Amino acid sequence: MKPSHESMIPLERLWEERNRTPILAISGTIILIIAAVDWWTKPYVSLGFLYLFPIMLAAAFLPRWLVVLLGFACAGLAEVFSSLDRSFVRLAFETLALAGCGLFVAELVRNRRISAEAQARLKALVETSPAAIVTVDERGFIELANRAAVELMAPRDGLLIGSPIAAFLPELHHALRWEEAPQFRASMQCRGHRGNGESFTADIWFSTYKEGTTPKVAAIIADVTEEVVPV
Repeated sequence: MKPSHESMIPLERLWEERNRTPILAISGTIILIIAAVDWWTKPYVSLGFLYLFPIMLAAAFLPRWLVVLLGFACAGLAEVFSSLDRSFVRLAFETLALAGCGLFVAELVRNRRISAEAQARLKALVETSPAAIVTVDERGFIELANRAAVELMAPRDGLLIGSPIAAFLPELHHALRWEEAPQFRASMQCRGHRGNGESFTADIWFSTYKEGTTPKVAAIIADVTEEVVPV
């Protein structure tokens, strides 16, 4: 039986800010345990490489200079409890390896935090916008929709996300040509259809973008039915 995605805890959750105190405490405890075991096994084997794991755990919550200092301290412990003769060259390389891995993990976590914060701000901006905004994936299904979009297109089940854009704005679906340039912007006026069967005239401003290698479309939709003067 395969575990569900819901039961699997993403690794980045370890580095959420609320976990700062317990993670730092756990990292410190692991360092002490490694040092004690390394001292006890000194004549047989060196466990200095194990310091890499608590440094990686703690790095996301520490300033860069402290990550380097922690790497140096752990390298020093590994050197003190090593059965080999003292070597400043080995100490330097161990410090470089431990601190380098810690800094690498810290930068990854910081970049993820910045990206998550930017996405949260963008989502809040979209949700509070009076204009109807949707994003459409490469298959033509709505991936994100704000409240204004739901009110405009009035899906029968009240859910717009996961629905095909062609059901509400078929002309927009036909306009999405993924084989064109990686990014383009355009506007159009077309007939839209609500979930309750009503039709409306829509002005649409849309642009393509890529999320990784996946092409997507973001569109702003306005109901201009009352502004269109019949000929």
